[in-house]
Amino acid sequence: MLAAVVKGIKQVALEEVAKPILQNPADVILKVTATAICTSDVHIIDGYFPPSSPFIIGHEFIGIVEEIGEAVKMFKLGERVAAPPAPYCGICENCRKGQFGQCMNSAIFGSGSSWGNLPGGMAEFVRIPHADASLVRIPDEISDEQAIFVGDMLSTGYFAADNCALKPGDAVAIFGAGPVGLCAVQTARLFAPSKIILVDIMPNRLQTGLNMGATHIINSSNQDAVSQIMEITNGQGVNAAVEAIGHPATVNTAAQVIGVGGILSVVGLFPGNIDFPIQTLLMKNITVKVGLASLGNMRRLMSLITDKKLDTNPLITHRMPLKDFDKAYGIFERKEENVIKIILKP
Repeated sequence: MLAAVVKGIKQVALEEVAKPILQNPADVILKVTATAICTSDVHIIDGYFPPSSPFIIGHEFIGIVEEIGEAVKMFKLGERVAAPPAPYCGICENCRKGQFGQCMNSAIFGSGSSWGNLPGGMAEFVRIPHADASLVRIPDEISDEQAIFVGDMLSTGYFAADNCALKPGDAVAIFGAGPVGLCAVQTARLFAPSKIILVDIMPNRLQTGLNMGATHIINSSNQDAVSQIMEITNGQGVNAAVEAIGHPATVNTAAQVIGVGGILSVVGLFPGNIDFPIQTLLMKNITVKVGLASLGNMRRLMSLITDKKLDTNPLITHRMPLKDFDKAYGIFERKEENVIKIILKP
């Protein structure tokens, strides 16, 4: 089968590899129908994690159940399903606490030996461990493109917004109009804030943010985000802020615009340790919430898509066949052609 294989830092290419097989009774094999390149994939390829032996990358995908292990009870051959970035067992101590992203028996798809050595979904087929616990059935009325972001982008955006503990009428600032930030914009609407302020430097992404529910946009390349947000909030600051970029400067800006007793929700992926504005946060009694997305929300989010409460289709700017992975990766990595998300179909 065709798969995108990482062989070293900044070395990734499409190759012919062996099709996966069932390894455990709780496994299924999916025939991938759609997959997407994630910024985390770029970080992995750029060497954020220690190098490991060649591995198939990719953790955003959906597919059709092709083979079923004998212990799988919840799914049938031919069903369409969505998978989380990290398949969780559902029975370990962390899963029982609802911390599915910290499953003690899991691994992250397509992240190499540093994160469990589980081959990813940027391929024609992929093996899914813990299928009954972690897979989510895709309703017939939802298309592949409507469902593909449920596992990662939408779950992370919802996690970021939910951590803000927003109440009707609140104001929230979201730093970063990438896919996660845009999903945070849309899911923040579920909590009925009066103001959703989106900050970024890319005009096309800010416009997409307006289309997805932002009430205000700020281009921080030519506007001062702090003064603009304080003006919008009549000097009070926002009740909460989401950091969805992974940049020290953004964390510091967010800390300045959060009002007293507010919340900072951090979901951006940082390359390492950063200078953290602890004094600013401490002096305003700001609560900081940070972590991996709660993967247990996938079913809830799928229902909201079915009921037309959420629509992530505006994220998709490019559609290409998997055989054009090299071209697609180049466009995504360099942020060319106003790209936000690229859907690849095997």
